[in-house]
Amino acid sequence: MAAAPARRAPARTPTRTRPARPAPARRTVPARRPAPAKPSTTARVKARSRGAAVLDRLLHGRGWIALVFLLLVGIVFFNVDLLRMNRDIAATADRAGDVKRSNARLRTELAKLGSSERIQRVAADAGLVMPAPGEVRYLSSSPTVDARRAAKRIDKGELSGPPAEPVVPAEPVVTDPAPVEPVAAGTGE
Repeated sequence: MAAAPARRAPARTPTRTRPARPAPARRTVPARRPAPAKPSTTARVKARSRGAAVLDRLLHGRGWIALVFLLLVGIVFFNVDLLRMNRDIAATADRAGDVKRSNARLRTELAKLGSSERIQRVAADAGLVMPAPGEVRYLSSSPTVDARRAAKRIDKGELSGPPAEPVVPAEPVVTDPAPVEPVAAGTGE
């Protein structure tokens, strides 16, 4: 047997063909859940904390202006109070300076009044004399014996009543004389 001639495939005409897509696999689609409804404004506010809601209202409303105004007013009052306190501190410092000057003046006056020369002069003016060095002596005391002696002297009449004449300085001591105003001639005084 003779071999049969091979058959040729028919010639193809060039055509545009799309590549074949595979058939979609059948899949099961899950049941759709309905989208949650958007919560209303009041529900959102209830969900948030109270502080966050207040802050949100302040930042998104006219409350922000009021808050800034209150802060500025607070700063002004704080500064006014600070200025008042500084004024009081300055007044207190001035008073402390006056008191220090007065104390210094009084210490100087005390030193002048307490000088031994002045005391000796005032004593001499009053008739007192300085004792001689050998005349000065010290007494010793014995409370029980001295009390008995004093009681006996009172009983005898040696120590009765005040002294006959009190000791008065001849001239009062003036430490700061008052200023004297001159009298004009011809005024009739």
